[in-house]
Amino acid sequence: MTTTDLYPYLIIIGSSILVAAGWLLHQYRKQQNLTRELIQLNEQLGYDLPNFLDRCWPLLKRSGFSGLHWELDWFGTTVNGTYGSDGGKTQQAIEKRFKVQEIALTIHLLRDRPLWEQRYFSDAQAENFFLLVQMNVWIKIGTIQGAFEQTAKMTVFLKHDVKNMVQLLTLSAEQLQDDAPQRQDGLLQDLRETVPALRERAEHMLRALSDKPTWPRNGAIERSKPTLRLEELLQQTAALYDLPATISGSAQLALEKELLLGVIDNLLSNYSQLARRHPARPVQLDMHITQENDQVCISIEDLHGPPFPRPERLFEPFWSEHGSGRGIGLYQARQQLTALGGELSALAPSDGPLRFLIRLPAAC
Repeated sequence: MTTTDLYPYLIIIGSSILVAAGWLLHQYRKQQNLTRELIQLNEQLGYDLPNFLDRCWPLLKRSGFSGLHWELDWFGTTVNGTYGSDGGKTQQAIEKRFKVQEIALTIHLLRDRPLWEQRYFSDAQAENFFLLVQMNVWIKIGTIQGAFEQTAKMTVFLKHDVKNMVQLLTLSAEQLQDDAPQRQDGLLQDLRETVPALRERAEHMLRALSDKPTWPRNGAIERSKPTLRLEELLQQTAALYDLPATISGSAQLALEKELLLGVIDNLLSNYSQLARRHPARPVQLDMHITQENDQVCISIEDLHGPPFPRPERLFEPFWSEHGSGRGIGLYQARQQLTALGGELSALAPSDGPLRFLIRLPAAC
């Protein structure tokens, strides 16, 4: 065979190499563009992890993945999502787990068993996706820590304002003890109940801002434990916020009133704000107390409330359904209950109102 006879074979081999190189270059550019689109999507969503997980599947599908499943523990609330295939014998799963403070995430990316070059591209795309997810986790944690540090700087000014409020309310409460006959008895009676309650809450705020908080550490309370009737606390707080409420059940706890007061205030103040924002939709609270063995449970629900669409956001610090809100109340309430050895959770059915559940050990 002469050299001339080899030319056709060399041309075929060279053409095959060029075609393969062109195909690989095309795949590389395709994956590069998809990575860029993932980054742009993440930027558009403000590096928000739950939203990014909800919206990323179309781009991952175009990258050649056949399925995505994730489960996220987002500040005490568990949410999950499943897209595409749920797995099979012919599929491979790429699993990644993240755990940073109060955020835990498990991701499964599914793909059909690829050829070597497809495996390389899908591995690279999966790593790019995981890096974006990890970045979002750390951005959220860093933002929260920075916000808490900034909040701590404000406590000096808040202490001064709260001291003034406590002084004014104390004077008002003392004046209300005067039973002058010319005063309106009904209004006087209402003020006698309301103003001391406001003073009690102001004093509680002041202690919470002090260097020696009254919240127990590791569930321990170092002072005497008076008996607290839960139904009375719920009734008084609902009346203070002018909220119609039906309370069933009863329980007693050996617990300082102020330790639970902040939690109940945080929950009911949200319903009070809702009533003011939507006066045409009345709030009717249904509160139920149960006790089983060594645990007391309080459920709180607005019977006329609409479904809550974002339950994973409820206990997220500095997130508010209303842009003007601070978004710290429910997170703080959950932390306070944890310090007491209890738990605050929420049930958010898609076709019914939101229900809060407070669980406390009977022997606090």
